[in-house]
Amino acid sequence: MESAQEGSNIRTATIYPAAIRTELLSTITDPEAAQAMQSTYEHYQISPSRVANVVAFAIDQPEDTNVSEFTVGPTNQPW
Repeated sequence: MESAQEGSNIRTATIYPAAIRTELLSTITDPEAAQAMQSTYEHYQISPSRVANVVAFAIDQPEDTNVSEFTVGPTNQPW
């Protein structure tokens, strides 16, 4: 909204990723949480390229169009 009020035409988007194959699992320090996340990711993780596709889609919109939110995750992951 600030961009529109200023007339700067800056487009923004928020991405909410689910189980995406990243370095996240190697940074979890709580053993119990790490084990639970490992199990989830073993079943559901998808490639980071899926997120890249969403970013490319947002960027590819005409200058007068903004897509503001994306939830990205595996189709078989229960939310």
